[in-house]
Amino acid sequence: MNNDFSDYDRTNLFSRKKAAILSLAILMTAACLMPLGTANETDALEPTDYKVSTPGYFTGDDDAIDIAIGNGHSRTVTVYVQNYTSSILDVAFYTIDGTTDVHGETIENLTLMPAGDAQKRDLIKQPYTISVKDVTASHKDARVALNIFITNLEDDSYSIHTIKFNVDVVSSFDTSGSFNKFLGIIDNTLPEPFDNPIVPFIVTLAIFFIIALLVIKLCVPALSGMLNETTSDRDRKRFKTLLTLGVMIATIALFIDPGLKILGADINWIYLVNKISMTLLVVTLALTIWKVYMIVVESMLTKLGKMDDSKIDLSLMPLFAMFGKLFLWIGGAAAILHIFDMDLSGILISAGIVTLGITLGAQSVLSQFFSGIILLLTRPFSKGDYVLINDVTHIVKDVKLMYTEFLGDEKDRIITMPNNAVASATIVNMSKYDKAYRLYINFQIPYDVDIKKAEEIVLQIAEENEHVLHDYNRYKRPVVKLIEFQDAGIELRLDVTIRDFAKKPTIQSDLKKELYVKLAENGIEAPYNRLDVRILDNVPEDNGTA
Repeated sequence: MNNDFSDYDRTNLFSRKKAAILSLAILMTAACLMPLGTANETDALEPTDYKVSTPGYFTGDDDAIDIAIGNGHSRTVTVYVQNYTSSILDVAFYTIDGTTDVHGETIENLTLMPAGDAQKRDLIKQPYTISVKDVTASHKDARVALNIFITNLEDDSYSIHTIKFNVDVVSSFDTSGSFNKFLGIIDNTLPEPFDNPIVPFIVTLAIFFIIALLVIKLCVPALSGMLNETTSDRDRKRFKTLLTLGVMIATIALFIDPGLKILGADINWIYLVNKISMTLLVVTLALTIWKVYMIVVESMLTKLGKMDDSKIDLSLMPLFAMFGKLFLWIGGAAAILHIFDMDLSGILISAGIVTLGITLGAQSVLSQFFSGIILLLTRPFSKGDYVLINDVTHIVKDVKLMYTEFLGDEKDRIITMPNNAVASATIVNMSKYDKAYRLYINFQIPYDVDIKKAEEIVLQIAEENEHVLHDYNRYKRPVVKLIEFQDAGIELRLDVTIRDFAKKPTIQSDLKKELYVKLAENGIEAPYNRLDVRILDNVPEDNGTA
């Protein structure tokens, strides 16, 4: 609140504040020694000079507000203080706790401006929180008092207003309602020696396991039936085993808390064991869900991949795995932190700062990562496709989140490329729609050979080759073109359309061999550079004369 004292004597105001603080210290000492029964004490300040209220809360017969709070929880009451005088009022708060497990928070001192203040600073609205410890038993009428010390800074008159609270503590570790009861509900009325709490403990444990066995018997087969027919027997068995194990561990973790209450264990032990069991439950559920999730996703992707014209197959597995891990890691970590009553807001803020730093320092890595996601979602190619990347032939081996693996066109090496490089490159998928490919083979003939004859021989080779397509309504005819006049001969090129780009290296090699053989059989040899060396006789010796 903005305290504007420009219209008052600051010097006198400071001395009066010092007197008020001294009076407050004396009264606080006295209040600690007095019972909580004093609701209002006045010295000069009249009850009509101010108003203290707690809207929504009403006092009981003992002039106290009754509230119920669970262990490890808190309750906030809004306290209003209104100034009806023409003076500035100093408002100080102090609290008195009646027990060690119930605590009222400390509130900072505030200042009330005179009534009718243009900025409405004559009214303060202050939240007051009462908290209960984590480890405590249920009990009633825990007393907490909020004493409000109001001082008139003009004449040092003051008043003390006390708001009393009767707190009913409702503990989740309370054993009184579950001790020696079957399932923590039904009283053990058996005769001796069966009236011992161990009997309902064992019976309750047996009931929990019977319920677990029924769940395993009915639900596990039903969930296993959701897997498609492509799922292997090994994966089906793993699926059932994981579900069974998860149900059994969850049953034990859920039984520990009511079991200890049936035995009447100490609340500190119940608190500790409950934290451990709930953590175990979260970890078990996370691991079980992860394994089951991966089996189900793999089964679904396999099934969808076998459908005609489906763009979904197992190559999307890394993407689904990443989202699954992200969800389970965040959810599991948040659940465990909540179990141990840790404040997530500070952790989230710290995580945000760390994430920002990582983002700025690892832009290349993030670029690869998001490029991988784009490649997996847009699917420009699939595993086994023949692609031209920057006019170089590659065979897609595996698409991962950070990089893509290719095979060379001869399948003799593995090429790894970062996904940001792949995503930004010009990619021609030779396998996506039509596997046909226009193949070009260059060769030379001597200058003294009839080009027409050579052309006929070469076209005949193309017509007789089984890998060359002859559907000339859809594909271009084989053709021989003159490319260039070289030093040793004329360079020609055979253009043919082959059936399958994947067989390009083999077909190209076979056609070159056949060209060489057929041309040689027809007296056309491959040209090569010749070097003529002549030995000259009777060359006069150089005697150094001109």
